[in-house]
Amino acid sequence: MHANNEWHTISNNVKQFETLHDIPAEVPIEKQRRKKICDGVFNDVTLILFITFTESVYKLPDDDNTFYAVFTTSSNGLIGSAICTFSLESIQEVFNGKFKEQATSSSAWLPVISVKVPEPRPGQCVNNTQTLPDSVLNFIRGHPLMDSAVAQENGKPVFYKRDVIFTKLVVDKLEVDGVSYTVYYVGSVDGRVFKVVQWHDGTEEAHSNIVDIFDATSPEKIRNMEISSKHKSLYVASKSMIRQFDLVMCKKRYETCLHCTQDPYCGWDKERGECRPYNRGYLQDVTKTIPNICEDCEIKKIFNVYWGQSVHLACTVRIEEMKKLELGPIQWVHYGQDKDKVLVSQQRDKYIITSHYGLVIMTVTDRDSGRYDCIVGPHTMCTYNVTVDTKTCNPPTELEYKQVYSSWCREFEKYKMAMNTWQHKQNKCQAYLNDVIYSRAPSI
Repeated sequence: MHANNEWHTISNNVKQFETLHDIPAEVPIEKQRRKKICDGVFNDVTLILFITFTESVYKLPDDDNTFYAVFTTSSNGLIGSAICTFSLESIQEVFNGKFKEQATSSSAWLPVISVKVPEPRPGQCVNNTQTLPDSVLNFIRGHPLMDSAVAQENGKPVFYKRDVIFTKLVVDKLEVDGVSYTVYYVGSVDGRVFKVVQWHDGTEEAHSNIVDIFDATSPEKIRNMEISSKHKSLYVASKSMIRQFDLVMCKKRYETCLHCTQDPYCGWDKERGECRPYNRGYLQDVTKTIPNICEDCEIKKIFNVYWGQSVHLACTVRIEEMKKLELGPIQWVHYGQDKDKVLVSQQRDKYIITSHYGLVIMTVTDRDSGRYDCIVGPHTMCTYNVTVDTKTCNPPTELEYKQVYSSWCREFEKYKMAMNTWQHKQNKCQAYLNDVIYSRAPSI
């Protein structure tokens, strides 16, 4: 049987495959026939996700051996979604395995022994279905489940996330500098698209990162997605709209070197200082194996301040971009005169962390000299070298200058008024003396 025919055989049994993981809520947990599809780690706590709904299945046009699926949990309790990949071989292995049956409604689900399976075996291709005996049809009707779950590739999900309901996905593949990447575009119930990249390292272990999250049809649910290789475009549809996005979104999406280098379609051009479609020579580190790749692109500034001043250091990051990458918290560290690394924390009378993660240092002293780095996880975003001049007097601030100038102006006005008063009195005295002299002069 050809692989393509096998694929269509499996596709015709998708409903049976989905039923394999569908659990009625009213069934007691000890009697539920659910299968563990995806497990993962959330916030350092290992959790088991029991996936009960298959939301979307995708197959690349030129690959009949692999398909990609989005699963979600039941809406009751913990909500989450996962992306998993399956091979045709694994699916066929399950359908060639044992069936599962339940003798009565109160019985446990047990595997069916081989002698009870009729011929031709349910699930196999036949030339004419009308020739199937009633025993086969009745067996199919009474045995909708297989005993084993289909094993996902790499033994783990490609990506999983709590508090999100995925609805659709499409997949693109590309190769950059000899490394193959699989890019997943996953739609959500609130109209966002999650962009996830997967690759394999030298030991063939699979890894994945979330690269971007962008609004497509918000707040409407994404109902369909398609990729056009010809137009290099992604199409996203909801109930009331269809939107088109470029697959290669570099300059208009990424403003920082760190974010740009995570996308396999893009690379950071150091000469232009911008994100561009990838070419050799541009910075790129999708696999996160190059330490401090953006170090030369960091913003570095020198601050010379006077003792007693206050100084504001801006952290030049786009907060939403950094949160999407999930690299870690945005923090400030200080390397003082002893070169020790000290994490700067909020202190009311000394350090203030602004709403945009800037750092304000109040009333600096010589102990505040040194280097200040704004970091996101292990990555440095910007650096400030602060030097405190303790020998020069602190110059007046603009407010202090205006206050002193205003006081001087008032004193000067008083002086001018006193001079005018004295001059007026002087003129009167001079006029009086002239009158006296004139009146006493002898007549001729």
